[in-house]
Amino acid sequence: MRPGNRNNKPGTKGPGRIRGGDTGRRRRWVQFVLTGLFLWNTLQALDVVASVDVNTININDVFTFKIDAVDADESPRVDISPLLDDFTIVSGPSQQTNIQWVNGKMTSSRSLTWTLAPNHAGVITIPSLPVKVGKRTLKTKALRIKVTKTKQLTKKNDLFLVTEIDKDEAYVGEQITITYKLYSRVNMSITDIQFPEFVGFWTEELFVPKQIDFRDTQIQGVRYKTATLYKIALFPTKTGALDLSPMTIKCKVAVRKSRRSRSIWDDPFFNSVDPFFNPFGHETTTKILRSEDRKITVKPFPPGQPADFTGAVGDFKITATLDTTAVKVNEAVTLRVVLKGTGNISLFSLPEFTFPQTLEVFPPTSTIKKEPFRDNITGSITWEYILIPRQTGRFPIPRIELPFFNPNDRQWHRTASRPIQLKVFPGKGSPIATTGYSKEEVTLLGKDIRYIRSQVPAWIQKGTPKFQTGTLIFYSLAVLFYFIPGITRNVQTNRLATAQTRRSKKALRVALKKLNRPTDDVFTQTAHVIYQYLKDKFHLTSDKLDPHTVSLLLEDRLSPADLGDLVRFLKTCDAGRFAPGAEVARETLVPDAKTLLKRIDKNA
Repeated sequence: MRPGNRNNKPGTKGPGRIRGGDTGRRRRWVQFVLTGLFLWNTLQALDVVASVDVNTININDVFTFKIDAVDADESPRVDISPLLDDFTIVSGPSQQTNIQWVNGKMTSSRSLTWTLAPNHAGVITIPSLPVKVGKRTLKTKALRIKVTKTKQLTKKNDLFLVTEIDKDEAYVGEQITITYKLYSRVNMSITDIQFPEFVGFWTEELFVPKQIDFRDTQIQGVRYKTATLYKIALFPTKTGALDLSPMTIKCKVAVRKSRRSRSIWDDPFFNSVDPFFNPFGHETTTKILRSEDRKITVKPFPPGQPADFTGAVGDFKITATLDTTAVKVNEAVTLRVVLKGTGNISLFSLPEFTFPQTLEVFPPTSTIKKEPFRDNITGSITWEYILIPRQTGRFPIPRIELPFFNPNDRQWHRTASRPIQLKVFPGKGSPIATTGYSKEEVTLLGKDIRYIRSQVPAWIQKGTPKFQTGTLIFYSLAVLFYFIPGITRNVQTNRLATAQTRRSKKALRVALKKLNRPTDDVFTQTAHVIYQYLKDKFHLTSDKLDPHTVSLLLEDRLSPADLGDLVRFLKTCDAGRFAPGAEVARETLVPDAKTLLKRIDKNA
């Protein structure tokens, strides 16, 4: 047998089949390695990068925060809520996809971009944020931004917001007047206003312009346009150092364009020195203005506080009058107590005082009237009591006293009304009160009695009817008139006792009817209708409210969801009076108000 045939023995394979099997295994191994390298390169290529367009900015400026996902097949997802304590979102996020081919190699990135504004000065760190891309989660690197604080009232500032406070120290319940003014030397327009939240204060709005009115003024020889944006009276409700949160304004500001080549608009004729009359060669940019942070020191009352002090702070005078000083038994009389003065007239009540037991007294109704166009809260409160005497005689209406603290002289004072005498005479069918005379006096008085009849009366003969028709009618009328005063009194008492309940039940119907009335200022009318509804529905003492006061008064009476929607809606109404950004809500304001009131009425 030839040597070449040794490999052809039974049970053996030829040389060609051995080489073919090795080649197949090598090919599969190479494919596996290449696939692993491709996946490894893909995973290594995916990356997320956070960046900002500037590292140092002014507190009134905005900057761009961007997150890029390099070589990502899906858009990144990220939660930037950890940034909201230090920054305000002006706009965003906006999405963008970028694909490039360089030397035959494709690179792609997907990005999210926000426009942010700093909330305070200092070195602020943007923390590392987890970013989800598909099923993977990657983290960005932390960034640091230096925020410088604007120096107010300098010639270099063309736009700034000023907070004017009439006093930095006050007593509990003493009025503090705050005015927010805008100064500008550039063309600008306000797009949004965030009002401060005055925690620890009772608030009374003094001035909220429906349209911003700029006037000319000068600061250190520099001409500005100034406008009052908001004026409010604060009444501290607790002692200590209270922080005033800043007012925030988002606005569009005209800035000069940078041009490489000169054009006709670069002529000095079009570049007026007055920025308010220079519309040529400018573009708009977004700015965030914030008022400076301020603190109010609230002092406790000095020693000597009266035991019946109910919180009145200011200067007051009280009077009490009766609509008549002479009535008959079971006839109603009105006691009117009027308190006039300047101070926190919405934050206290009358001390308790007692009436004579022979007078039936119904709970009082109160009315508050405030004088407009005054910085100091001035007005009057009127309480009306319904009194019904049940016995004859003379009854004194006691002096009504009110202790108050006057912050002007830092002294405790007391104002009081004059006592009033009420004369009560017998009425028809009313019992006469006992005189309290002794038996001897009654005997002496008996000698002065003049008898009505001294002769024998004409007796009714036996057999005649005991009751004639006229007699029956007389007794029937007597019984009827005997019960009429009691029925009338019960009806009046029931109506007075259920007056608030009836107003509460029909509050929604009245509010919906008022919302259907046409008006030129839909924001003001809608807010007024809602405040009136809240007063009637929840038995509040006044409809002179604001969103913060509503949040405090109805915190325990509405669910958090309903209360949050209500406060946000009221803030929208307030902003709609002068903020152009709220005009988008004009068309749906009334339908949204009806839906909100129906939901609150159903859940209350």
